[in-house]
Amino acid sequence: MTRLTYLLWALLLISCQQDKRAYLPPGQTGDNWAISTPDGEGMDIELIEEVVPKISKDYEGIDGIVVVRHGKLILDEYFNGYDSETPHKIFSVTKSIVGAVVGIAIEQGYLKSEEDSIKNYMKNYLTDKNPSLKNLTVKHILTMTTGLDWVELGDKNSQGLKVPFTNDWIEFVLSQSINSTPGTTFNYSSGNAMLLAPIIKNATGIQADKFADEYLFAPLGIKNYEWVKMSEFWTKTEDGEIPGVEEPRSLKYDTVFSEFPGTGSGLKMRPRDIAKFGQLYLNNGQWDGKQILTEDWIKKSTQPHFNNKVYGYLWRLTEFDFKNTKIKCYYGTGFGLQKLYVFPTLDLVVVMTQENYRRMLKGEKETQDIIKNYILKAVK
Repeated sequence: MTRLTYLLWALLLISCQQDKRAYLPPGQTGDNWAISTPDGEGMDIELIEEVVPKISKDYEGIDGIVVVRHGKLILDEYFNGYDSETPHKIFSVTKSIVGAVVGIAIEQGYLKSEEDSIKNYMKNYLTDKNPSLKNLTVKHILTMTTGLDWVELGDKNSQGLKVPFTNDWIEFVLSQSINSTPGTTFNYSSGNAMLLAPIIKNATGIQADKFADEYLFAPLGIKNYEWVKMSEFWTKTEDGEIPGVEEPRSLKYDTVFSEFPGTGSGLKMRPRDIAKFGQLYLNNGQWDGKQILTEDWIKKSTQPHFNNKVYGYLWRLTEFDFKNTKIKCYYGTGFGLQKLYVFPTLDLVVVMTQENYRRMLKGEKETQDIIKNYILKAVK
């Protein structure tokens, strides 16, 4: 064997070893996760071992994947410079977390119920400007059935692209016309979720992020996170992160609005902590022996309302094929393909953080490949 041939074989061997990244059980980071292995929790370890090098080699947009089975962390892998301690933008997965904050505020008596009119909690906004708002309830917001005119993404005249150029996003949302009877038509709208910031603030007396920190994150042991204010959205956005959208410059926001956290898309969290939130729902509101959310709120949040089979309270509802049958799944999803999947019948939680901002369609196919052909297929 010539020296050149030997060198080529050596390089090939190193390349193969790098592609065949060995599976390692998740590490302990002091965040109160029980650690196990796939085979220890009834999953095919060979499929889990296959998925990690596949992501590393073939799926460039995935930054992290976390899998929890039977309440134990069995997979915790990161790519593209991320690690287990790095918070990741989760965009609209924030909405599902805000839904839990609303549930806690109701349980503690700050809101009477989700059937309350939003006018009861809009002190700083003259909702009388739009008489049709009197029929809107918190439940209409949670189920995305307010009827408020809204196009999330579209041409430059769509509400989703116009709202960043206004000095008070709440006022802008409330100024939209209602084009369908509340409770009759599902229309996904980050504008709806934005309204929960003043509702929570005026109901509890503190901002939604502070309330969440005390009553949701602290009991879950979640400390390493950031919750960006709506008014900071563009200053905290990296170049090219939102393709094709011109960033507003030199906007002076109204004082009250400037303090609201982004209840539509403001959170940055570690994937391990996102998985804790999913496990909280899987545990019917319990974590570490404490009841953080009521079982009733979990049930309401993850079931259909107003004859809409694909949405609960700020959670999406779907089914997956599993061994010749259909199983239910509820999940949160965010721009760039941030994912939090909960499979109640399989006692399974899956988190994926991604940067597929410019390749959403292709990235979604890759995401579904991983979920269907590796994670679900691995469940024995």
